[in-house]
Amino acid sequence: MSSTHPNLTLVPAFAPEDARVRATRQLAETRRRIALENRLASSSSHLDTSDLEEIASPHLILAGRIAASLDGAVLPPERRQDLLRFSKSIGVREFDASLVIAVIQDRARRGESMDDIVGPLEIIAARGRSSGLGNLGFVTLGAGLGIAIGLATLLVQWLTQA
Repeated sequence: MSSTHPNLTLVPAFAPEDARVRATRQLAETRRRIALENRLASSSSHLDTSDLEEIASPHLILAGRIAASLDGAVLPPERRQDLLRFSKSIGVREFDASLVIAVIQDRARRGESMDDIVGPLEIIAARGRSSGLGNLGFVTLGAGLGIAIGLATLLVQWLTQA
């Protein structure tokens, strides 16, 4: 009889190395959350909705709450609803709050630090965004010039044919 080699081998579900890796990740995540909370806490001695104008961005406060509410990289639906209600109370639109949640979850999923979260949130929290009407004058001027040139061309053609 020939000897056969099995295709499947039994391995323990959790190797000791996996436990160390998970513990290291858990420690890094805990340190990241503590650093973010410390930074947010240093901005204000007590957090009140009337003090939000003094803080650089309410989006940072929301980011801290989101990071504290995550289970790894997952945000349970009931916590998400609570965060969306909180975002409305501090003046952050629901769409912007969803973007902040996505940014924080993505960074947690990739294992990135939350120490430099200000950069990615600047895009979302940009104050003084134009409403799109800033270029309306140029568009109107261009359209007017185009119509004027078109009418002048038609007038010249009509005059030269007669």
